[in-house]
Amino acid sequence: MTLKASELTLNDLLTISTKPGKRLQDLNFSLTSMDAWAVLRTDLINALGIQRAKRFILRYAYRSGMHEARILKEKIKWNDDLEWLLAGSKMHNLTGRSFSYPEDFNVDMENGQFNVSGYWIDSSEVKQHLEYFPMHVEPICYFLIGYASGYTSECLGKQIVFKEIKCKGKGDDHCSYTGKTVEEWGDEISEELLYYEDEDMSGELDQMYQQIERQKERLETGYSLSRNLTKVMLQGGGFKEFAELLGKSLHCEVIIENMNYEVIGKYGDNPGMERNMSASNFWNKSNENIPEFVETDLKDKTFKLLTTPILLENEVYGFITIALNQKSDSYHKDLLERVAVVVALYMQNQRVAIETEQRLKGELLEQLLNEKSADVMEIYNRFSYLGYDLKQPHYIIYIEINDRTIKEDINTNYDFLKIRRQLTNLFQGENKYRYNTPVLTKLNAIQTIVPKQFLYDEKTTIQDFGERLLKEFDDQDKQICIGISDTTENLTDFNSRSKEAKKAVELAKFRSRESGVILSSELGNLTLFLNAREPEELESFANGKLQEILNYDRKKNSELLETLFYYTQNEFNLHKTARVMSISISGMRYRILKIEELLSIELSNSNSRFEIQMALQIYLLLGKIKPI
Repeated sequence: MTLKASELTLNDLLTISTKPGKRLQDLNFSLTSMDAWAVLRTDLINALGIQRAKRFILRYAYRSGMHEARILKEKIKWNDDLEWLLAGSKMHNLTGRSFSYPEDFNVDMENGQFNVSGYWIDSSEVKQHLEYFPMHVEPICYFLIGYASGYTSECLGKQIVFKEIKCKGKGDDHCSYTGKTVEEWGDEISEELLYYEDEDMSGELDQMYQQIERQKERLETGYSLSRNLTKVMLQGGGFKEFAELLGKSLHCEVIIENMNYEVIGKYGDNPGMERNMSASNFWNKSNENIPEFVETDLKDKTFKLLTTPILLENEVYGFITIALNQKSDSYHKDLLERVAVVVALYMQNQRVAIETEQRLKGELLEQLLNEKSADVMEIYNRFSYLGYDLKQPHYIIYIEINDRTIKEDINTNYDFLKIRRQLTNLFQGENKYRYNTPVLTKLNAIQTIVPKQFLYDEKTTIQDFGERLLKEFDDQDKQICIGISDTTENLTDFNSRSKEAKKAVELAKFRSRESGVILSSELGNLTLFLNAREPEELESFANGKLQEILNYDRKKNSELLETLFYYTQNEFNLHKTARVMSISISGMRYRILKIEELLSIELSNSNSRFEIQMALQIYLLLGKIKPI
């Protein structure tokens, strides 16, 4: 009995039996877990990169297609060879790889003509890829391409190559393909043909491994240099230490010069090197555009020079030059640039004008944030005279320092002043020339405003910035609480946003004795209550509503409070809450009835629901509920 491709099933391919006869191994097939294949595919991409992995998968799939075409030809009696050819598409469906169907089908097997196009629906390869990787820039159904190419090539006795035209793995709404003979493709397929060539890749892999190791070593050197530069700067080091760190990292001579070509720091003691390396020999002051780097070959010398300017406010304040026994590359430029930035910051911090400017800005900041009746337009104008724009969106940061161990005596003020000085220096160090962030310090509190644009330029968030401040200066003997407001939209917002930041600090102090950062946006509707009530009063309100459940949970070691929280979070829906908490409906119903009994309320009542939700939100804010 002959068979059509549309009639092909797995029963035609294998028979499970203890008796002699046709079995899975007789067909030389193997069944493979889709999940295991996805892991293998992912490991190949992670280990080799996506282009090399593509080549391996294509070649494997090509051989799979050829092999299955031979088996299906030998083991099954087809109506004709065209049905045998079409069976390749059916195999995609039977094995769960995709549902494949052609749109245009121009095939003449006797004359070796082949030109088809169609769709792959629900590609398992797309699902596997997107589970582990983001969208790619090109189609990623490599197995489907290779299998189709190998199967059809075996059927026609000449090489057929498939290309995926659209793919859901790169953001298209479907996967589609075109398959042609190599002759019909012409030069258009030359790049794809390289993927199917046999080639020993062990040498290439070894070379790639060496490149990765070299790159890893360079990254570690760069990271170590940046870390040590920061450490030296915070410890009060200067130009000599910066030059030494760079020289030891690159194993070369280094000189740092000021704008008058005077050496202010160096590493290396070779006689005459300062004279040869001085930027005065080759720096062109008449250049309108300041170059990032200048490379110099010295006549009759065995070394080359690489120089970068030290820039402050787009003006040259000095030079850093290194002597290399090889041609410089991006690695040398990267390390040189890191040191140049740190040296520029160091120079900036030495300018007395910054301290004077900060003092004036602190006085203006006091009026802007803490005086409700202040003339904000006058303050805006005075800030603009100092080159600072208050109209752009800002966050207000309020920092309070509480000493846990020292009683009020002469040492207390000294310790607070020391921490305030560190924080002030940090803010000034973050200025990057353009953001002369004003800082106001008084008693045990510090206030500052941070432009939203600054965070964007730094590629960070206000939460991460606050955590970085806390990490830099947290001390086990000090409780440092940082409150951060929402952004200002108008000049009149600064005073109200300042109050928000202070309220956030009040809550942070009450919630825990540990140091912490809290955003006013985390308070939500509770800001309405915080403006009228103290945190102690809010906790008392929540205890009054939920104390019976707390006592019951403590006594019975149960989870009624947690159940009630998730019940409110899931719109008071039994089924949703039961699924989230992985308990039965009957168990969930029992818990709700027990909660209503203990609290003497009906959760179907809207007023009761509102009060319970507010109490739960207060507990959540105070850290007494920790969602799973």
